[in-house]
Amino acid sequence: MSEITAKQPIPERYLEQILTNLRRAGVVQSQRGSKGGFVLVREPWQITLLEIITLLEGERKEKDTSDSPTLEKTLIYEVWEQANAASIEVLGRYTLQDLCEERETRAQKSPMYYI
Repeated sequence: MSEITAKQPIPERYLEQILTNLRRAGVVQSQRGSKGGFVLVREPWQITLLEIITLLEGERKEKDTSDSPTLEKTLIYEVWEQANAASIEVLGRYTLQDLCEERETRAQKSPMYYI
């Protein structure tokens, strides 16, 4: 956790909650000791972004449109459902491994020069 909070602007308390949720879901496991911390239970290429987002934000449920839907409400719900379906498709296509590889590719394209 200390490595993550040192590199990313995430409050430690919030990160703790995220990692606890991921541990309960079986995505990471905690290890105690001097080399302790959190490790992935599965390989990074087996974990999709959709799985992570769903674990952290919960399942996306369809909106109940039975309460006297107006034409405007119906249109908005249809667009919203299309957007939701598109985001599910995209998030399901990428894995943690993909993110790591893309980060490395981008880091190599813009090397840091120290004087």
